[in-house]
Amino acid sequence: MKDIVNYWEEEWLKITDFTNVTSKDDLMLEQNTNLKEVIIVVTNRIVDKYEARSYPNDDFNNNGKIELYEVDVFEILIRSTDYTGTFITKKYKAPRFMPYWNDPQNPIEKYKSLGWINAGLSKARNIIVSRFIANYEVSNRYSPGRGAIVLEGAFYIHAGPSSIDEYGFGSAGCIEIIGDFDDFKSDIHVLSGFSGKSSDDAISELIRQRKLKVIIEEAKTPDIKTKFTREI
Repeated sequence: MKDIVNYWEEEWLKITDFTNVTSKDDLMLEQNTNLKEVIIVVTNRIVDKYEARSYPNDDFNNNGKIELYEVDVFEILIRSTDYTGTFITKKYKAPRFMPYWNDPQNPIEKYKSLGWINAGLSKARNIIVSRFIANYEVSNRYSPGRGAIVLEGAFYIHAGPSSIDEYGFGSAGCIEIIGDFDDFKSDIHVLSGFSGKSSDDAISELIRQRKLKVIIEEAKTPDIKTKFTREI
């Protein structure tokens, strides 16, 4: 009888030995150490038009009014796969080229380039993102969107106007996502498979794992100065 009791005591100890059982936190950590690659594609497909102001100076002829210019809006894609290997694509849009004007007679000193520039990245390139600025705020207009995915130098992907109709945003060639930038970040978060709640944390972890990539398709730089539309 004693042997039987000892046997079941030993079996019970095996069953209830939790020293090697993975905790919920450990499971989340294991999952987050192997995120799915997410690719942002800045396409050369024009899907709309937008009225932008020049930046950092927005009064080209010094008459006290802001000039607006028509700029092309391009399709922006976020791509990854689900756990069955099926490709998933989320679609957004943003200007790629914006009117830059830093008046040589009264320059804003933090910007090195003077005069007029049709600002934006035109050449094709593949980028492995190495930096995300979580607390970045749009400087040319108010936007509730926070954060910037750094492409190279001062060229970022960040929040833009809430809609095509919200005219007057400007940039020095950054890609300003039209719509809710939190949705844009959330789609990256969900597609990555990151199990935490924060999209900023998901983007940062993707970058740490070198799994957030940007493909920029070649596009011709437009002559934006000839696309003047009106003054406001």
